[in-house]
Amino acid sequence: MDYSNTTTVELSTPPRPASPRHRGGLWRELSGALAVGMSVLAVVVIVFQVLAWTRDVPGPGAWTVIGHVVAAALAVFVQRFADRLAGWAAAAAVVGVVVVSGLALWVFWWA
Repeated sequence: MDYSNTTTVELSTPPRPASPRHRGGLWRELSGALAVGMSVLAVVVIVFQVLAWTRDVPGPGAWTVIGHVVAAALAVFVQRFADRLAGWAAAAAVVGVVVVSGLALWVFWWA
């Protein structure tokens, strides 16, 4: 066979996927776990208050429930910034999650 009259066609290559950004990090993951833990704790406090109402016994109280829910919401909100930002801003958000969680635990459990 004579291939002298054939033309060469260059096939297009698909674009290379962007390299994944480094999104993890020990401190960011720990603060995320802390935010989730605060959310779980808020749900537990709500359940205990509902059980206390149904059994007609004193429970944690409305302010304790509201405080836990606000602290959990704030911790998750700040954690979103920690997950989306980089550098010093992410570090400040991680510290914010730790501070919010620490204050909630101190006020409602240890003080």
